Amino acid sequence: MVRALLSALAIVGVAAGVALYFSIWREDTISIRVRGLEETVTQGTTLVEAVERFGLRPASGDLLDVQGGVLERAAFPGRLLLNSRRAPAASELEEDDRLRVVDGRSRREPTLHVFVRVPGGIPANPQFTLARAPGVEIERGRLSGKVDPEATHPSGPWRTPQAVALTFDDGPSPDTRRMLAVLKGLHVRATFFVVGRLAERYPKLVRRELAAGMGVGSHSYSHSYRPPFERLPHAQILAEIERAKEVLRSLRRVPSLFRPPGGSFSPYVIEATAVYGERIVLWSVDPTDWKAGTSAKQIVRRVLGAVRPGSIVLLHDGGGDRSQTVKALPEIVRGIRAKGFKLVLLEPRR
Repeated sequence: MVRALLSALAIVGVAAGVALYFSIWREDTISIRVRGLEETVTQGTTLVEAVERFGLRPASGDLLDVQGGVLERAAFPGRLLLNSRRAPAASELEEDDRLRVVDGRSRREPTLHVFVRVPGGIPANPQFTLARAPGVEIERGRLSGKVDPEATHPSGPWRTPQAVALTFDDGPSPDTRRMLAVLKGLHVRATFFVVGRLAERYPKLVRRELAAGMGVGSHSYSHSYRPPFERLPHAQILAEIERAKEVLRSLRRVPSLFRPPGGSFSPYVIEATAVYGERIVLWSVDPTDWKAGTSAKQIVRRVLGAVRPGSIVLLHDGGGDRSQTVKALPEIVRGIRAKGFKLVLLEPRR
């Protein structure tokens, strides 16, 4: 009987002790939310102590120039917010307080816009037509003085000549010789965008193009288009542009025009070509002469039905059997001239 009573008292004592412990624990701790998660801290914990305990270190943002370079590191410090507001470091935390870290955001330097008039006008980059603007609008950093290449573009009323440019891609190939014979016979100058590795294989054909007064631009070194050219790693894009340029340089032609495979471009491709002194030229008329089964009549009809003042026409002298393009070429030339348009080279400068 006595033993049972002592056991009961012992159990009551343990329960009371546990209850007292949790009562004290509840009184000495509070719940807060840190970065959206519930945490427990002792009463009287200050904001600065919580910062140390939970490693609340906001990142700082940098001041950037217009080209993405760092002008000043950690120029824009982050913030630690207590219940969505700034608070003194010595503030004591209370039940259900919320702590949030807001990282500093990098910001671009202020800019100014400048209009630069260009004698003779300037073509667009990328260029789709022969239309030219009288000047260019430039966005320049007020602190660095650098020019933002993505915010630089032709501006003002456009002038469109009564002219058309014929261009040829994917060569040189054995069909190039036949194209040149037709063009020379009709007294037409055209622009050939050559693939670097094919220029290495057929250097004599590139020299013939140059000797005939044709324009010669770059179409990359290997004509990589799967995945699209713009999605290639940046190092590969640079290598394609540089290697093709060196091949043409060895043939005594330094290209200033670049046509990316498939017409695929991005702000980075524009910037990369500019590094090598080139601008991108695309097209406004595409008769898809490269598709198998396309007849000469279809090519002629598509070109003459689409040409307008300033058109740049895309044709091919490589990449497969180009016999139908060769066959269509005389009628294309005569049809364009019958519309009152001159046939001209693409402007190699600027």
